[in-house]
Amino acid sequence: MAEQSFRYSCAASLYHLQTAFGNFFARRTQYPPFKRKHDKQSAEYTSSAFKWDGRSLKLAKIKDPLNIRWSRTLPKTAKLATAMVSKDSADRCHVSMLCDDSVALKPKVSGKVGIDLGLTHFAILSTGEILWV
Repeated sequence: MAEQSFRYSCAASLYHLQTAFGNFFARRTQYPPFKRKHDKQSAEYTSSAFKWDGRSLKLAKIKDPLNIRWSRTLPKTAKLATAMVSKDSADRCHVSMLCDDSVALKPKVSGKVGIDLGLTHFAILSTGEILWV
């Protein structure tokens, strides 16, 4: 796992660099800035470079699992794709995870309502109902 994770993180950084220079030469953005030692730092891990068992996150080349305070629970059916570990200038680390999750489709609605926001009334619906603040 450790050797492949290093390969994937290097490939990911080269892919991001290629995208940045492609956008620069297409005149969609400015010249890409270089990362500095004291600015925000980040590393991206693909699904083969980390293990998640539902409670703890273990990254490649790190022996112990990370001590994480979760901001929200992840769905049990979600499949994690990438984990981005970033460190800000105050030495705080944050982990953001990209996951694939299936979402149930909402039922079709037969009726439609238009909303007009106005100055004298908060909103007037297409049914004629007036909403006050």
